[in-house]
Amino acid sequence: MSGANTIAVRRALLLVFVGIALAVIGASLATATGRPVWRAVAVVGALAQTFGWVLAVHYRRGGAA
Repeated sequence: MSGANTIAVRRALLLVFVGIALAVIGASLATATGRPVWRAVAVVGALAQTFGWVLAVHYRRGGAA
């Protein structure tokens, strides 16, 4: 992997970890408060995590497999 590609993979994995944090915080607060807005935060976190994994695999393989 080239230097720019390594940076892109790291950014994608950072997005994964941010998504995990949002999902955990949103799910915890939705359970504690029962407010639907926190469920939406958890869903956004799950989508960010999924998108981050897709980007990481895309950058790691160098494009379409």
